[in-house]
Amino acid sequence: MNKDDFELAMKALENASGKWYRERKSFAVDFSDIRRWAIGVNWPESPPKIFVDEEHANKSKWGKIIAPREFNPFAWPVQSDDLNGGLDIGLIPNLRSMAGGTRDIYGEQIYVGDIISERSRVSEYKLTKTRLGKTLFVINESQWNNQENQFVRSRFSTGVRY
Repeated sequence: MNKDDFELAMKALENASGKWYRERKSFAVDFSDIRRWAIGVNWPESPPKIFVDEEHANKSKWGKIIAPREFNPFAWPVQSDDLNGGLDIGLIPNLRSMAGGTRDIYGEQIYVGDIISERSRVSEYKLTKTRLGKTLFVINESQWNNQENQFVRSRFSTGVRY
């Protein structure tokens, strides 16, 4: 990668950093969505009853069915997801990328009927030298809130570009 490629990437990041983008809302979460998700992630074992058995869930501390923490209400797209916050980094020539991992912080549970709002932003970025040469680390934050604006989850995803 040449110097101009990094300059383009750094300008795009500087312009986008901290600004929320890709704001969208999920469909209302259905019991069937939770049940199928729980079955899928636990297969071939049976899923925990809190996700699939209403009678059991009603006696739990939540008093109703909850979604697994890793449940994604955006797995069924509500709109085209080609927004990237103005970061045309994928289009910069010679810039390779790889996933650097994720970290989640959880708040409220997701329940049947919830509508989840999502918004994303570049929360951090750093240009450093590694054995790959100049390497750009970008941390994107995706934040979820429910219909009552209660915090549900933040996911911090690290992208490595070199």
